[in-house]
Amino acid sequence: MKNQLTKITVSIGLLVTACSSGIVAQAPDSVNEPASHETRSADSDVAGETRPDFDAMSAREFFELIDFGDSYLAMFVDGEKLGVGEQEAVIRGLTRIRRLQPHRITHWLQLDVPWKELTDNPDAYRLDVFLLTGKVEGIRKINVPEEAAPNVGMSVYFEVDVLLNGPDGPKQGILVVENLPAAWAANLGQPAVFDGQPFSCPGIFLKPYQTEDNEPGYIFATSKISWHPNQVSPALGVTSAKVRFAEQGVDIGELSAIQDRAKFAGREREPFYQMLATVGRLPSDQQTATVNKTVSELLTLPQDGLMVAPEAYRAEFIDLSGVCRRITRIEIDDADIQARLGIDHYYEVSVFVPIPAPIVSQRPGDESSRKEFAHEYPVLVCVPELPEGVRQGDQLHLSVAMTGAFFKLWAYRTPFMSGEEHTRRQISPLFVAGSLERDTEVSEPQVNQFVFAILLILAFVIGVGVTMGMIFSRKSSSRRR
Repeated sequence: MKNQLTKITVSIGLLVTACSSGIVAQAPDSVNEPASHETRSADSDVAGETRPDFDAMSAREFFELIDFGDSYLAMFVDGEKLGVGEQEAVIRGLTRIRRLQPHRITHWLQLDVPWKELTDNPDAYRLDVFLLTGKVEGIRKINVPEEAAPNVGMSVYFEVDVLLNGPDGPKQGILVVENLPAAWAANLGQPAVFDGQPFSCPGIFLKPYQTEDNEPGYIFATSKISWHPNQVSPALGVTSAKVRFAEQGVDIGELSAIQDRAKFAGREREPFYQMLATVGRLPSDQQTATVNKTVSELLTLPQDGLMVAPEAYRAEFIDLSGVCRRITRIEIDDADIQARLGIDHYYEVSVFVPIPAPIVSQRPGDESSRKEFAHEYPVLVCVPELPEGVRQGDQLHLSVAMTGAFFKLWAYRTPFMSGEEHTRRQISPLFVAGSLERDTEVSEPQVNQFVFAILLILAFVIGVGVTMGMIFSRKSSSRRR
């Protein structure tokens, strides 16, 4: 358990970002840190001419300011599971948790849970926030009363039965949450599929209850449940590569927010930065390929290739090599990312990989829009650091090789694709990798073709010379005769 807590604690802040509902991404030409804001933050709701010191407040004091105070907390009946009479308070709590800024929960988060005190004196800890880890036992979907649903912005929420990790053994618990990881929600009719799935979350303590075995149980509300699968599950879409990331604390549930063939969206920032921070600390024996084909081979497969079925390769580690043309340093200005993940920059590497067949981009029936990549195709790789001797720049010609985890098919502007049509986008695979290496065996396809052409010309000239020499030599011999 200590090992699990260590892995989870490395990325504590990964648990809370989903509390923000108004993140907006702006990344036109690089996977740069998108500007972010909240459309309705709890801070702005309570701020007036005399701004309170929010950072000095406890979670309970803050919830009181946003209308989730004692009148609602009095509805909770300690010692019993949640009943119908407590549903109003539960729904009210979920709507308030939804509006919290991420750094609020990070600020209040406590790593150690005082289990006995939660049982003996629950009111003293009501609405305190604790880091919870454990395993799922079951999920119930709870309907919101029809008359209340339009006002609260939700029609259902969920009660998740869990076994919570404790220093002296597991504890029974219930998590109340508005949304589940997408893979869980898609398999509610098959409870055995998600039974035993490891998770972590910031738990806001509501009350204790007594289990059927007369043991203490604990009920928490949470902004989200982070999912850390520890074994492959085809039903849930979990591969061995995703298990690698999950074991390092990455929330695999966040991958469902990724949209292929699109610009970088706000909800994608979290899985991107989680994966980027993780590849930098993955052991070298876990940065090996999980797919038996290279990126060059996968790019032109007609049915199940990278450009056709990208979701099948999400988070998979794939070998790639080619010619690096550009390296750009990207600064991460978001203090939240810096504090939680310990990264303040990365490098975006543009690599042209050789392809066995042309890749054509064209609007249906419009030959004038045809753009063809005949021998190589651009791929983008983001790395935390550069190897010694490699520097950023725009006019590079470096043979490189790496094993990267596939993130998405990214749509972005390039001079070749967007020069004549400003709205047209280049579609390229985007990877995150722990490092890149100089590769002396890789050479640029265009250069190879040029050299090959020169060799053909030289061979032709030499052949002509030899032939002419033989002809003249025969003429001289006949004259001598």
